[in-house]
Amino acid sequence: MKRLAVFLAFGFFLVGCGSNSNNKPVTATGTVEATESSIAAQVPGSVVKMNFEEGALVKAGDTLAETDHESLVEQVNQARAALVMAQQQYDLLVKGARSEDLKVGEEGVKQAHANYNLAQLAFDRTRKLYADHSVSQSQMDAANAQYEVAGAQLKSAQETLTKLRQYARPEEIRAAAAQVQKAQAGLDGARIVLEHSYLTSPITGTVLEKLLEVGDFAAVGTPVYTVSDLRTMKMTVYVSETDLARVRLGDAAKVYLDGMPDHPFDGKVIYISPTAEFTPKNVETKQDRIKLVFAVKLAIANPDGYLKAGLPADATIYTK
Repeated sequence: MKRLAVFLAFGFFLVGCGSNSNNKPVTATGTVEATESSIAAQVPGSVVKMNFEEGALVKAGDTLAETDHESLVEQVNQARAALVMAQQQYDLLVKGARSEDLKVGEEGVKQAHANYNLAQLAFDRTRKLYADHSVSQSQMDAANAQYEVAGAQLKSAQETLTKLRQYARPEEIRAAAAQVQKAQAGLDGARIVLEHSYLTSPITGTVLEKLLEVGDFAAVGTPVYTVSDLRTMKMTVYVSETDLARVRLGDAAKVYLDGMPDHPFDGKVIYISPTAEFTPKNVETKQDRIKLVFAVKLAIANPDGYLKAGLPADATIYTK
């Protein structure tokens, strides 16, 4: 009976040890990482504004930089004018022409013709000045755009007056409705392109890099700023196959820096890799299988900004 009691006591001791080992925290080492967002130019142009310096705090939606959008604004204005004209033509076809409408149409042609003549004179003067290098390319482009718009408006006004004098057929009304939709799509597209000349931050964070200066040309895809949310850092550690069985998503963790051993940072498990890394070619024995490691990613609170990307750190994951 005495031997049986000793044996049972020894058995309970082993069970207790096994239970404690299952609750033992998992320790691993890794490198602190920061999630960075690269803000690149979406339309080509010269940089006209850089609103933040490196180290500045920005909010999601803040305008970081602007590229030259003078010509884009003109495109929006042209598209808006085209929509107004298309809508007017459609309305006239649907409602039919009245004597008052004919008079308005005739006056519209006269006014459009006068505007066209003025735009042509301005274009000719600007072209001569541009040849003498007295005006910039953007001024030449603006004069040319105004000239083309005036020509388009004159043509549209003449077509409108012609329509007023004719009977509108159903297919003409359908065609006019399609022109309204086309003009609306053109305006929407021009507005989107204009909005893309304003580079905004997609996240709230800190400016890590300012890659261009005012006056630099930014092609499509050229990085202009790098922004990172340093309030929450990340860290990837590698645990063995045996330890992985005890790690769960949401498990709490503590992260320690070498230079701040008495100041742990709170973290939690946010990702567990489903596949092993550094796998031996032939996994045959249990000893070899233990060598398999799996990536586990931690999110770490960094309210005071002590954690920096690239710092080595130790992590303790508290399993349940």
